[in-house]
Parts: sequence; structure tokens; C-alpha cells
Amino acid sequence: MAATEIVTWRLGDGIGNDLKQEFTQWIDGEGLQLALLPADKNIAIGEISRDDFGLRVPLTDGEVALVASEWISNTPNVFGRFFTVDLGRNRAITRVRVRPGQTALNQPEYFVRGYRIEAAKENDSDIWRLLAEQRTNFILEIDTATDSTWIVIDEKGHDISRQGRHLRFTITRQDRSNWVALGDIEVFAEGFEVEATVEEEWSTTGPVNIGRIRWQAELADKTAFQLSARDGAAVKDWMEVRPQENGALFSASEPIDLLQMRAVMSTRDPFASPLWRQLEVEYDRRLIASRVVGAVRPNTVTKGEEATITYTLALDISAADYGVDLVQLDGVALKVDEVVVDGATLGLGADYTFSSNIEKAETQITFINGASVQRNAIVEISGKALFLKEVTTIRPKVGNSAQGLADNYINWQNGEEDTFSSWSVRTIGDPGQLLSRIEAPVRSFSPYPDGEIEFSFVVGNLTNPTDVTLSIYSLDGNRVQRLVQNGGARAYQMSWDGRDESGRVVDPGLYLYEVRVEGGGDPGGRRGTCVVAY
Repeated sequence: MAATEIVTWRLGDGIGNDLKQEFTQWIDGEGLQLALLPADKNIAIGEISRDDFGLRVPLTDGEVALVASEWISNTPNVFGRFFTVDLGRNRAITRVRVRPGQTALNQPEYFVRGYRIEAAKENDSDIWRLLAEQRTNFILEIDTATDSTWIVIDEKGHDISRQGRHLRFTITRQDRSNWVALGDIEVFAEGFEVEATVEEEWSTTGPVNIGRIRWQAELADKTAFQLSARDGAAVKDWMEVRPQENGALFSASEPIDLLQMRAVMSTRDPFASPLWRQLEVEYDRRLIASRVVGAVRPNTVTKGEEATITYTLALDISAADYGVDLVQLDGVALKVDEVVVDGATLGLGADYTFSSNIEKAETQITFINGASVQRNAIVEISGKALFLKEVTTIRPKVGNSAQGLADNYINWQNGEEDTFSSWSVRTIGDPGQLLSRIEAPVRSFSPYPDGEIEFSFVVGNLTNPTDVTLSIYSLDGNRVQRLVQNGGARAYQMSWDGRDESGRVVDPGLYLYEVRVEGGGDPGGRRGTCVVAY
């Protein structure tokens, strides 16, 4: 029988007691979506406005105060001067109001004599479409809703919206003796709010191990939905809950007794909104361990050189807990040399097994033959690893196979960092070269029956993940195969099975290989030869 409980949030029946929402609305029987814009909301406020020289001007700050919040021409020669407002994304504009500056309010003759208002779409920023125009103006405050200057109308003569991201206000007439003072450009629109954040807090009434988190949202074109979670008591960084079919596992330290959820809904289409339908949170009141604390030593190693580290886990386990027979270290692919529990060295194959995943940078220890930890203990895991980043954080999590069988998945319980030590390894030394020498154990191989050649190398001095490619060429220069891995600074292993991109075994002979780091600044990569023989 499954051990986890499931809390389901649906259609406004909140899982928590502190729902915070703004710019959203409930649709009965459906879910939560972005709210419709109020007709009187100025969507230009706080956005960037610039003059015809590209300089920022204070025309979208909501103020018209002297000098600080107004634009003054300082000359009567204003014909052709224009101002643009970037609304951030396409909006369905229905109305524009241009407020006079404080100088014009004090001296009413400083008004605009003629104007033109245009809009350009996000993907057609050079194509301006007319919204409103007044060649002869005598009104201090320009408002297209009251001046009848709006030219975008339907067959009945009613004002309708026009989509645009950029709005341009141009002065088309001047007075020989008077300047112009503008205070603010206000823009109004219809459709949905562009973004909303919904936050909810849920007390678990006791420590729990959070399991899978699932959500359902209906996404129209140009809309987005992002869900994040965190331990509300610790108030640390949010973790993104990606839309996996079976749900995403909580990755913050556990156990917790206060869960915070945050959803960000957004759209780039004025008339489309995401619809959040459901949220499910699985949790287990029975813990793997009452507390898991991790630390590593040494905390400083030489960059690019294999180093021996020891990771220490302090486990507090009560009689009510599952106990630990699985340990995973996220952040490092460790070649484990030794596992010690309370000073007693365990035997590889007899008491434990381990596996390392270089691509995912993780190491997993499995206790076997009754070696699982069922009481308070200190577990020390020692081994060798390659460190290429400035800082590598190694986060521990523990699991129990019996729980996994009961629930059909391992509900890992995430540990926390030791208060008096650190779970991070820093590197010292020069960054080193981008791409190391390519190692291949054999130069000649046969694709029959299942032969392959393995290439090993290290990519260092790389900040962001990128594509690392292995290309195989025949002697006439034609590429026969291309293998790609996306990753950061780490050790790589790629294998070629002697087949081309169509899956056919290539002809026997000499082939060229090239390893490249895309965008890494090394145009030549590393090259070599191998032989297919059969």
C-alpha cells in the first residue's frame, strides 16, 4: 500500500491558508487565468520612453512635476519632434492620453498645436500604423477618448484596438513664440494582464518528506506558466517545478512543515491567457531520516586535477523512520574508494555498490545485504573526482528501497548543509585549456558484432553549458557521423559504433575525428584518426 498522501488543489479549493493573487481571476469550473485589464489602467507607467535622439525622458513615470518629471522643448522649433514608449510586448491599445507638464499647467500656451500617434508591432518595429491624428489642436490635455481623434474604428464607427508594442507620439505643428511642455504619455488597452504571480502557503502540521509535485495548465500560443516551490520556514531559493508527466521531485532541504508555492502566469498575446487547472502535492509523513546533514573536505582543490575528497553525512534516524539504504550526492561524479559507517569500513560488493553519472554529475551509493543504516550514524564516502568549476556544491539526499516499492518511485529526502562546515568545493589555479587531449583506448575496432571506439576528454574553463560535438569524417572530407552532448565543464565520454547517420556500417578504412566545443573560441578543436577494420 502506498505510503504517501496526496493533496490536490483544484478550481479555487486552495491547499493552503494564505493565497496571494493579483491580476488574476477565477473561471468557474475551469481554473485560474490572467485578469482582464481595467479600462482605466495606464499600461505605460514604469515603461521606457525615449525622445527622437534616443535619450530617456520622464514621460512614463506618472508625474508631471517641474523639470524632474516633464519634457520642455526650450525652443518653439518642435516640428517633427517625437517620443516613443516601449510597452514591453504587443498590447491591444484602445486609448492614448498625453498630459501637459507642470510648466504648461502654469503657462497654458505651452501646449501641443498638432500631433500624430502611431503604433508598431513587436516583430515589425519599423512599420508604424496610425492610431490618432489632430493637425490643429487647441486642447491642453490630449485624450483620444474625448477628442474624437481615434481613427481605428469598426463599421459602426466605434473605437477599436490596434496591437502594438511601441507607441510613437509626434509633434506635427509648432508655434513661433511658444515652447511645448509634456508631462506624461498614458496608454490604455484591452485584453489580459501580461503577467501575474500567485503565491500560496501550506502548513503540513508536522515534518514531512515532500514527494512529487504535479500541475496542469492549459497553454495557448504565446502564453507561459511556471511553478516554483520552496521551504517556507527556511525561505531559501525557489526550485522550478517542471511539467514532467509523473511530477517533479521537491529539491530543497527536508523535512519541512511549511510549503510555499509560487506560480507565474504570462502572455505575449493580448487576447490569450494560460489557464491553471490543478496542482497536486505528494508527501510522506514517515521520514527516511529525521535529519540529514552534509559536508565535504577538503573544501579547496586544484582546478583540473583529480582530487580525493571525503563527504560526511550525519544521519539522525528514529525508530519511526524508514532508515537509509540509498545515498545520492548531486553535483559530483565520484569514483568511490571507501565507505565508512561509524568508523567501520564497508566492503564494495559485499555491503554496498556505487554508480557515477558524469553527464548528470551525480553519485549513488546502495547499501546491500543488510548494511542499511537504521540508527543515528556518521557515514563517510571517500573517492576521486575532477573539479573544473570555481565552486561545486555537493548536495546529499537519502532514500529507502522499501518506500520506493510501496510508492513506485524513490521519494528522496534532501539533506541540509552543515552549519559549521560546507558542502561546497572551491578550486584554485589557472583556468587551464578549454579542451584536453583526446584519449581513445584503441585506435582500430570492428563494428561487428557490437564493437565501438570510445573517446574520452575533458572540457574546462567553460561557464555556461554548450554543445560539445564529436564528428567523424571519411578521407574525402564527407561527414559520416555527428554525436552531440550538451554540458558544462566536466569529463566527457563519447562512443562511435562504426555506423553513419543513416545507421549503416561504414566501409573499412581510415577515418578522421574532430571534437569541438561550440562557441568555445577554439575554431580548430581536437583532431585524430581511427581505423574501422572487419
